[in-house]
Amino acid sequence: MHLRGPYFLLWLSVIILGLNWPVMKLALHHVTPFWMVTLRYCFSVPVIAAFILVLKNRLPRFERRDLRVILGVAFLQFVIQMGLVTFALQWVAAGTASILIYTTPVWLLLLDGIIFGQPVSASRLWPTLLSAAGCLLFLFGAGHVGDAAPLLLILAAALCWSCSMRLIASHVWSGEVLDALFWQFLIAGLVSLPIALAVEGGLELGPLSARGLALLVFVCPVATGLGFGLMVAVGRLLPVAQIALISTLSPVIGFLSSAVFLEDPLNLILVSGAVIMLLALLWGVVSGK
Repeated sequence: MHLRGPYFLLWLSVIILGLNWPVMKLALHHVTPFWMVTLRYCFSVPVIAAFILVLKNRLPRFERRDLRVILGVAFLQFVIQMGLVTFALQWVAAGTASILIYTTPVWLLLLDGIIFGQPVSASRLWPTLLSAAGCLLFLFGAGHVGDAAPLLLILAAALCWSCSMRLIASHVWSGEVLDALFWQFLIAGLVSLPIALAVEGGLELGPLSARGLALLVFVCPVATGLGFGLMVAVGRLLPVAQIALISTLSPVIGFLSSAVFLEDPLNLILVSGAVIMLLALLWGVVSGK
């Protein structure tokens, strides 16, 4: 097991992003969902700027040739996907959401096969079919945890994330990815702000105790800024297969920590579906090396 240098930073990022699921659920008792999304990006922008200043000894740069992917990811992944997930978390168990959002292999297969007409290899098809089976089993087991509509919102968020992944994969970067993340967070914050105002009115914080403040600090600058920042920072330092493999632990941590800290209801069908989806994700990463 690698625990030094870039690997330590990757492990730290995965743990933070995994623990963020139950923390988000708890933080929704103190702030409304769309305002939470807005605060995540507004407080994370200076964190990413600090990353760039420390690592590159300069301020964030903007590369016009990356504008298409910057805008696409900002809207698809950070505004729409995060908005759908946070809104659905009002009804969906955090552990359920942490697993369902990783249905991206299924969506990517459908996008590539149906829309882009790309051939699908057996090494990719079988793990994806296993993931789909696990998803159906998981949805069946999660029926008592959340209504159908919020669960479908999580799946729609996974589709948006998949579109963002495909957009990134088809792009040749002219600038640094960390710089792009800064602009994506900034754009997402600016777009999310009027949405929060229109849907939820002015910012109203619930009884903000020290615990509530700690939850918001974790969700906003720590999980969003530090968690995503570390993941991007190690992106060019480690093999992609290693990053993908270790990252599969993020939903595991989210699922288990939600069961421990939130006492999310579990049953055999739910756990079996989650295990199947995680095994399929792991199989897909290993076969894709």
